[in-house]
Amino acid sequence: MKTATTYIPDSYKLAYTIDEVKKTFAQFKLQSAEKPLLSELIRLEKNNGYNNTTGANLLLRIRNATNWSKCTLTGLRPTGTPDFYYSDLPINGVKSLCVIKYLSEAGTIEIRACKQFYPHTPTDRTRLVKHLIQHF
Repeated sequence: MKTATTYIPDSYKLAYTIDEVKKTFAQFKLQSAEKPLLSELIRLEKNNGYNNTTGANLLLRIRNATNWSKCTLTGLRPTGTPDFYYSDLPINGVKSLCVIKYLSEAGTIEIRACKQFYPHTPTDRTRLVKHLIQHF
């Protein structure tokens, strides 16, 4: 049986570029995707503390509802590698590990998503995040 300590799931890359910048958020538009796992628009916001997200200074909002305030919200947690973050996003209703590369100067976000896979232990998650960063 494959376990998370030996198993590397398939991951799919999505690339977004800056679309609009306001005082409280930056909006990005999908440019390319190996598989269309997330929506056309996403937003990056500072975590102002008005939510239950802990350990994350940045928030990622996925446009999956007609009103941005009702859209999926997740925290971007630091990985220890500059410009890289990890998060858990629901893909087809299943918690999925995502590694995000955010280059603020270039105005780009690249997401490497492990569709419907999330490690059970922090050790396995850390190992997998490091692997995804090395093979980004």
